[in-house]
Amino acid sequence: GLEKYVMTKLFARVFASLPDDVKLDDQLSEKMSLIQQFIRPENLDIKPAFQNETSWLVSI
Repeated sequence: GLEKYVMTKLFARVFASLPDDVKLDDQLSEKMSLIQQFIRPENLDIKPAFQNETSWLVSI
């Protein structure tokens, strides 16, 4: 109720990120997306018995 409404209105001020942090987060996100394009469970020596494509897609 009230707490959710107040936090919705205050969220940007309470949890604001510094511009430098936003820039670093964007760079990290870009690097992670590039890595996700070619890293597969086989590259990580995960045994076929433990490979689950659904879990893999959710985790990345």
